[in-house]
Amino acid sequence: MDIQKTIQHLFAKAASTHSEHEAEAAILKAHELMAKYGITDVTSKEDIKYATESCKHSGNRSFRRYLAGMIAPNFRVKYFLRNMEVTFFGRESDVRIAKEVFEYAYRFANRESQRICREMRANQVDTSGIINSYTLGFCKGLKEQLDAQSTALLVITPQDVDQKYTELSQNFKKSKRQMKISQFSNTFYEQGRQDGRSVLNRHRLEDKGDA
Repeated sequence: MDIQKTIQHLFAKAASTHSEHEAEAAILKAHELMAKYGITDVTSKEDIKYATESCKHSGNRSFRRYLAGMIAPNFRVKYFLRNMEVTFFGRESDVRIAKEVFEYAYRFANRESQRICREMRANQVDTSGIINSYTLGFCKGLKEQLDAQSTALLVITPQDVDQKYTELSQNFKKSKRQMKISQFSNTFYEQGRQDGRSVLNRHRLEDKGDA
């Protein structure tokens, strides 16, 4: 079996399939083979296609920056904000998966934190700090899951993507805005952390259910 051709085929499948689950599975399998056989890249310069994709995230919650920053390196892409929207840059198939994972994770964390607040308000409990505590924990849990996956698969952002992004971002304004938490809740932080650890498995199960 020609391993390099197999990996090239997996990346091509990820770029062409209409199924997000199949695309993600193909990318992960390609990374697994690259790690197993010590291959750093299989794409010739002539065949590399770059993409820039902005994401949908209703409410523009402040945790979106943290979430994007944790997803980007684990899917070999770069991120920045464009018109307040999280935007990924990198190789076409990688950007597609990063965007899809980000949008699912953002929707889940936003929906779940809002649900918790509704329940707390119904019980006349002060909800200050709940959303930010939960989403901060969610990002932490997701980072732990993604980092373990990337370490096992030796995921490294391609050098050409780093170089292209350096050129692209030369005139970007640097933001120092930070996520503020008025009243930190360890209970909801840990709940978010547990959900962050499991959200990718939920996503894959939902994709299989829709297939």
